[in-house]
Amino acid sequence: MEKRQRSLINTWSSIFRILIYVIAVLIILYVLPKEGKFKYEYQKGSPWKHENLIAPFDFAIYKSVDQLEDEKNTIIADAMQYFNKDNKVQIENMERFLATYNSLMKEYVGRTDTINDTLIGTKDIYHNFRNTVYASLNFVYTNGLIETESLADGTDLKDRVILIHDGDITTQKRFSEVFTNKAAYLYVKNCIRAFMSESAGKMSDTEFKNIEKIVENLNPNQWLEQNLNYDETTTQKVLNETINNMSLTRGIVQQGQRIIFQGEMVGDEEFRILESLRREYEQSDHGAGYNYTFLGQSIVFILFFALIYMFLKTFRKEIFFQTKYSMLVLSLITLVIVGMSLVIRYNLFSIWAVPFLLLALIIKTFFDTRTALFFHIMACVATGFVVPNSFEYFVMQFVPGYFMIISLQQINRRGLVFRTSFICFVIYALVYLSFEFMYNGNIDGTNWRTLIYLGINSMLLLLAYPAIYLFEKVFGLLSDVTLVELADSNRPLLRRLAEEAPGTFAHCTQVANLAEAAIFQVGGNPHLARTGALYHDIGKLTAPLYFTENQVTGINPHDKLDYLKSAEIIINHVVKGVNIAKQYKLPTQIIDFIKTHHGTSKAGYFYKMYKNEHPDEDCDDKFTYPGPRPLNKENAIVMMADSIEAASKSLKTYDTITISNLVDNIINGQIAQKQFDNTNLTFRDIDKVKELFKEKLINIYHARIEYPK
Repeated sequence: MEKRQRSLINTWSSIFRILIYVIAVLIILYVLPKEGKFKYEYQKGSPWKHENLIAPFDFAIYKSVDQLEDEKNTIIADAMQYFNKDNKVQIENMERFLATYNSLMKEYVGRTDTINDTLIGTKDIYHNFRNTVYASLNFVYTNGLIETESLADGTDLKDRVILIHDGDITTQKRFSEVFTNKAAYLYVKNCIRAFMSESAGKMSDTEFKNIEKIVENLNPNQWLEQNLNYDETTTQKVLNETINNMSLTRGIVQQGQRIIFQGEMVGDEEFRILESLRREYEQSDHGAGYNYTFLGQSIVFILFFALIYMFLKTFRKEIFFQTKYSMLVLSLITLVIVGMSLVIRYNLFSIWAVPFLLLALIIKTFFDTRTALFFHIMACVATGFVVPNSFEYFVMQFVPGYFMIISLQQINRRGLVFRTSFICFVIYALVYLSFEFMYNGNIDGTNWRTLIYLGINSMLLLLAYPAIYLFEKVFGLLSDVTLVELADSNRPLLRRLAEEAPGTFAHCTQVANLAEAAIFQVGGNPHLARTGALYHDIGKLTAPLYFTENQVTGINPHDKLDYLKSAEIIINHVVKGVNIAKQYKLPTQIIDFIKTHHGTSKAGYFYKMYKNEHPDEDCDDKFTYPGPRPLNKENAIVMMADSIEAASKSLKTYDTITISNLVDNIINGQIAQKQFDNTNLTFRDIDKVKELFKEKLINIYHARIEYPK
């Protein structure tokens, strides 16, 4: 029955595992563009390597992005702006001027006037002065008073054309024909000066003095107010319509016309025509039909994910059989392909600004170099099906990604990510410039904007830290960054261990040093081994005095207990350690060290003593640790280091022979108990670990060996 249940569970696990691959393929196929793909690869500045190309149908020559951008900028620079004329402003300010003038007349001349046509041309000097100022204000408002801020800064405003709505009438004027606040003020002041100059000989001394007093109290700015209001809605609407109606093409190529011959250099004009043909081919029914396109894409990506399936199953079983790990790598590569497809389909931004290398960086963080390199290559190949100039794109992404994966050993310091980002940008720039020099033959044709996009791309690699944290939480993974943080002795749990069980803390630190050194010898994650070793004995916090390393007074509480009770207390430090770890929210991978550091071995001393008193009793279960056995290299190394470090303190004599025998006996005993069967440790690895432990212990007890008591 149990065997049947296990078989059923394995079957459903296999089905679910295949299902996530199918889901990844379906998502990609749904997002991929279904237009036919242009079958020719070409580069500007390089020879045409295919057969002679004749236009298969009529098509327009599309303008380049730079040409369209230049035309758009020209339209914006030359765009006319619309204004609404507010006649109410003129009426109100003219009336206020007359009221002010009459008030000054009454004060300095002793009379007031009203405006009427009969006054024009009169010999009364006061009437003529008033009419001069009134006419100048009327002229300003008739032509229009505008704010310069309404027009675009940095342009030549003199010849700028504006359109003025005055009721149902729209008139067109140049900016030089309307007034700004400053120009209007100067115009009115100049009219006043001209009047004073022309009328100086016609006025009596009294009239001249009165007019001067009135002028001193007249400030034209009091009656100058903007009466042309910028109509942003109409201006923007007309501008958008003009831009939308802008022609995207600049000519036509007729069917049967020669485009380019084999071996001919792809120049600017040829490149533009080829780009137009590719665009027309992929956006019209001249390409492959929808059904055939979908069929081709389906075959390609089914084979693509089949390769991933085979690679993981053959070379990375720990990822393949861990569903969460498989989901992580599949979601990452699916996200890259889908994201690139959406960027190209909707032209969101340049493909060179997409942080493509984040895929390899994250996989390298959680797994190993070869896995990261494999998925990086697969991502480069897969995106080649959706990006233009796929060969160039492949090289541009593969080279910096390869350097990053090989050179970046660990991401456990912030400075490493900044350095990686900078190095990737330098390599990106070198590869890009090499292509540009080959294609253009000089530096003049280089599109420097692409370097800006590549710089943005490299800077976005700094998102690795938050992305790693996110994937840690979602998929239950553990990065070197987190391991380094957990290994800090100032962490609350380690600080508590140091204060409440200092002997155990010293023991854990020594085990961590041994395990870290050993893992370098056999390959593995030294940060994981060290951090796991620091926490492996935290269960002793519940009863620290029952463990010899904390018994500094010479009193052993086990002397008052029977062997069964003592064994129970000793064995329970594993179970209680797991509970404490969960209370402090330690990651599962660290909790595994607590569970496995004794494996399924026995509490040896108490077992032997009890067995001596009860030789016929079957008591193995009462003295056996709950396990499980070590799950990986790191667990196994910590188990060895823990047993050897603890046992070494009980040696009566310290020399190379006793230490060597101690290491051999303990590790050979663990091998005999099959404690390491679930790990990838080989006998060669175990021999390396033995020799290293012997060397380390001899160094630790060097003084006792050289100078015995």
